[in-house]
Amino acid sequence: MSNSKRKDDNTTIRWERRLDLALKGINDRSALNRNALSDIAYIGKLASESYSGHVFPRGLALHDTLLTCIEKISLELGDEIGLTRACTYLRLIVQGLSCKEIARQLGLSREHTSRVYRRKALEVLAEEFFNMVKNGG
Repeated sequence: MSNSKRKDDNTTIRWERRLDLALKGINDRSALNRNALSDIAYIGKLASESYSGHVFPRGLALHDTLLTCIEKISLELGDEIGLTRACTYLRLIVQGLSCKEIARQLGLSREHTSRVYRRKALEVLAEEFFNMVKNGG
């Protein structure tokens, strides 16, 4: 494996971890405000332009950006057989369910849900999130 490929993989993993933390705190604006993703230029611009009068404007901007991404993912990919459960995972995590509770709803083990569908959900979310922030919305 080349150094650039390994570097790209490490960068992707790092951002997916940040997205994972953001999803876990999706209903806690102060946690989102502290998340490294709130330092992205697009989030800062959105915070200053649309949420400047709010408490934790960066957290709110990150929250709304994530919700927009998840909604788009669900609409576009929710019916694809290979992605249905990953989309369900994203919708349920936003509702405040834990991985264990999501697994129960899917009729799967927590380990399998985390290993397969959580990872796939993060991969899809990372793709959409970075397209959105790169292209300015």
